[in-house]
Amino acid sequence: MISVIGENVIDLLSQTDGSFRASVGGSPLNVAVGVARAQVPSYYLSPLSLDAMGQRITQQLQGDGVQLPDNNRSHCPTSLAFVTFDAAGQPQYSLYRQGIADRDTSAERLLAALPKATKILHTGSLALEPQDAEQLIPVLKAAKAWGMWLSIDINVRLAFVSDAADYRRYLLELIPLADIIKASDEDLEHLFGAGDGLDKLKALNPHALIAYTTGASGARLYLKDCEVFAPAVAAEPFVDTVGAGDTFFANLLAGLVTWHGQPLPPVNDLLPLLQRANLAASLNVRKAGCQPPHKNELDAAFAAVYGPT
Repeated sequence: MISVIGENVIDLLSQTDGSFRASVGGSPLNVAVGVARAQVPSYYLSPLSLDAMGQRITQQLQGDGVQLPDNNRSHCPTSLAFVTFDAAGQPQYSLYRQGIADRDTSAERLLAALPKATKILHTGSLALEPQDAEQLIPVLKAAKAWGMWLSIDINVRLAFVSDAADYRRYLLELIPLADIIKASDEDLEHLFGAGDGLDKLKALNPHALIAYTTGASGARLYLKDCEVFAPAVAAEPFVDTVGAGDTFFANLLAGLVTWHGQPLPPVNDLLPLLQRANLAASLNVRKAGCQPPHKNELDAAFAAVYGPT
């Protein structure tokens, strides 16, 4: 089982006629959906609003087979994100994150809901707000003590945190706790500045498996002194990149969870997992918004690109 803590959001995606189309989103929630569609047990811990948009999110999660705690409802409103796109199809966000449902929780509530069957506990993105450290850090430390792997997508969002300097310090505190880390080239530039961000990330946590994504240039896995590379898979048609990184990571985690409780193999043996994660991201990019592929769709696409497994 993979359990997830982090934001759930209604993305309002801009349309060519100036209107906005509502879509369920939020990076950690997208990961929970992607894991479930990969047919790995998925559990989403953060609260969902009782408002109409929260009900929509709840229905979609349940429809995808994501498991939910009984007490994960909140009277606070659902978070909103207005999403526009630049000429390259890259999303630009305006977020509303104060007094919203997924932040209406506590460490005690999250710990009570966290299934002991969890093998990987995933968090990241806007859940890494320093103001919410008191509700997250105790959960991460308890999960480590229970033998769960911690997964963090640093997904740096400097424009949407309370204090950028405090946020950077907090990320530097969290990174050493993780067993699996996802970071993009843009994330590391925002966190460390231009230059040797990847080396700095490795130095902070030399034992973690690091998934490093560089958009159309592909992705790499690093484990200790070894690395493996997989090129990106071209998306035809190209629609937008919303949730592509989340879809990538969800499918990587879905493959890695089978190794829980034993040492990871040599990183070269993880190449098929990396290829599969890249292909899942490509399938996502071919659709509007975050729509991770279902396992049967990804299986068929993988066989077509890489041959039968």
